[in-house]
Amino acid sequence: MGPFALAAAVVALCASVLPYPGMFVAMAAGILAAGTGTVAWRRRGAPGPTRLAGAAGLGLATLALLVAVARYGLTLAAVARLAALVG
Repeated sequence: MGPFALAAAVVALCASVLPYPGMFVAMAAGILAAGTGTVAWRRRGAPGPTRLAGAAGLGLATLALLVAVARYGLTLAAVARLAALVG
């Protein structure tokens, strides 16, 4: 489960810099990676590299989610500014 979380986090991080649908793909993949990374990291019986991959996936997912949410907030601010200019 740890390598899956790491792969999903890398997908989320790459998708967070893509145009329009990438922001939403990044949010979905980041949430998936954060959930699976947390589960993989908290399993005490799992081998060390699997737990480490889960923790790395959780960290990268957090970074990808921060970037995606910042882009979403900037988009909403730009739309609000344009609406104020028009109306």
